Amino acid sequence: MRELLARIAYFFQQHDYQAYIVGGFVRDWLLKRHTADVDIAVAGNALEIACQVAREVEGKYVLLDEANQIARVIVAEGERWQLDFSPFSDGIQTDLARRDFTIDAMALKISQWSKTIDRSVVIDPYGGKKDLEEGKIRAVSVGIFEADAARLLRAVRLAAELNFQIDSQTEALIRRFCQLITKVPGERMREELLRLLALPGAASFIGYLDSWVCLFR
Repeated sequence: MRELLARIAYFFQQHDYQAYIVGGFVRDWLLKRHTADVDIAVAGNALEIACQVAREVEGKYVLLDEANQIARVIVAEGERWQLDFSPFSDGIQTDLARRDFTIDAMALKISQWSKTIDRSVVIDPYGGKKDLEEGKIRAVSVGIFEADAARLLRAVRLAAELNFQIDSQTEALIRRFCQLITKVPGERMREELLRLLALPGAASFIGYLDSWVCLFR
């Protein structure tokens, strides 16, 4: 993945595109966890840029959401890598402010990937690095569950996956907005539950869900 991202970083530099690696890849990189999925936020037409990247790395372009300009590039080089592209227009800080949990609200300039990388170059406006060190799932803002109720499930799945604790204020928000779970499309609920069920000790987390997310009531 380091080599692939270095190639993509060089491509962005050659075309003077502004882009950031964001979200879960930054989190997993800091945790030294393997991941084959990368989210890339770009300033500009994300669909067009994703097409160009697909040609550059000989990958497969997949349109995910034309209205919101979200596309995927799949690269198979020994392993299957998945690069998701989305646009931002008001600066990376605004993009990070819309994300769910602090540990996923971090970014790294893709142009810096080919250089010596250390933790200090990570853009971290909400204290995600500190929460990683403390093993904490913490909401970026009070409105994250109203914006996307599937995050109620994702909080629990992330806690189980990373062996983290949900902080008390975020848990209070989950209790407050738990009934919004009924608005989550079935396929999204199924995806989160299947990922949770695949983890060790899943039964205890299902019980945890039942106790305060009201999922099965």
